[in-house]
Amino acid sequence: MSHETIKKITDAEEQARRAKLDAQAAAKSLVAEAERAGQAAVDGATVEAEAAVKKLLKEAEEKAARNAEQLREKTAAEEAELRRRAGDRLDAAVSLIVERIVKS
Repeated sequence: MSHETIKKITDAEEQARRAKLDAQAAAKSLVAEAERAGQAAVDGATVEAEAAVKKLLKEAEEKAARNAEQLREKTAAEEAELRRRAGDRLDAAVSLIVERIVKS
């Protein structure tokens, strides 16, 4: 082979080596970018999920507070009714006792 042919082969091999290194570097860069984009997507989804959980928790707390208030009101009304009935019975009991004492 002539010197010129060897030079062309050597140059072609060097060019192929550089192209391979460039392709490897580009592949690494693409992988790194994909990992960054994937992590950003995961971070975004995490933030959204945390916000959704906070919203649901707040709604549940508000509903529980409303239910507790309704229960307090219902209990207070039932207590008032029981006190009224007890008062009615107390009046009847006093009348009965007074009547028995007077008749004795």
